[in-house]
Amino acid sequence: MKIVVVNNYKQPGQTERAVQNIERCSGQSTEKIDFNEPDLYRRVVESEPDLVILTGSSALLSKPRTRELFQPEIDLVRKAKFPILGICYGHQIIGSAFDVPMRDLGQMLRGYEKVSIVKKHPLFDGLPSDLMVAESHRQELTKVPDAFQHLAQSTTSKVEAMVHRSEPIYGVQFHPERSNDEHPHGMMILRNLLKLIR
Repeated sequence: MKIVVVNNYKQPGQTERAVQNIERCSGQSTEKIDFNEPDLYRRVVESEPDLVILTGSSALLSKPRTRELFQPEIDLVRKAKFPILGICYGHQIIGSAFDVPMRDLGQMLRGYEKVSIVKKHPLFDGLPSDLMVAESHRQELTKVPDAFQHLAQSTTSKVEAMVHRSEPIYGVQFHPERSNDEHPHGMMILRNLLKLIR
């Protein structure tokens, strides 16, 4: 399976960790393409991905300049003819592609938090209705985009997981790739997604 990671981190260390975590949790090797590569959409299409994963970032989409910088990635989501998973900031990129604004939480959320499933979906096969997953964000989507189904929420973020009603586009506000033996739910979600798109 060909997984292309669109990297939104600016710091090389964070990029490396994100890619390693995605590979470890998915059991697949990946190809990395940075968000600011020229002609991003064509570059991704030429890689012939089975799945495109949009990573987290420390950037804030509520800032107009940031939105400009990431416009090619927002356009990529709109034009996509391949499955997409947006993680954290990538989830917010998907929301932006479907015209949902951001809300600032006023603080950085970090650590493992409880996320409750609100709609059954194959993404959560074999998992309890309350998940323990890694959070690391300070902004969230203000609502579920019209074309999406709401899948999960938490006490801090209403839109923790969503899926497009007719396209294989998935967004999770949490970080499933930051799983470990003590908190395996994120890894199970990633592996369920791979089964779904196969």
